[in-house]
Amino acid sequence: MDEAFIGIFAIFAIFIALPWMVLHFLTRHRASVAKAAGDPTMNARLTEIADRLERRLDAIELLLDHEVPGWKKAMDRRSA
Repeated sequence: MDEAFIGIFAIFAIFIALPWMVLHFLTRHRASVAKAAGDPTMNARLTEIADRLERRLDAIELLLDHEVPGWKKAMDRRSA
């Protein structure tokens, strides 16, 4: 009985479960790639957000340069 169950399970896993999983994840991957590449509005919006964040970081760095001279060297020493 146990050997028959193992055989049936192996056949199910090889011929049904494995192809289903491969096809499922291929479909999901294709959908995500198409969604990312096909939405120029979202790409433009994300680029705009990244640019704003970069400007904010530049402003913070300028403030820190003015208020705390040498902070970059201290941070470099801490991270090394």
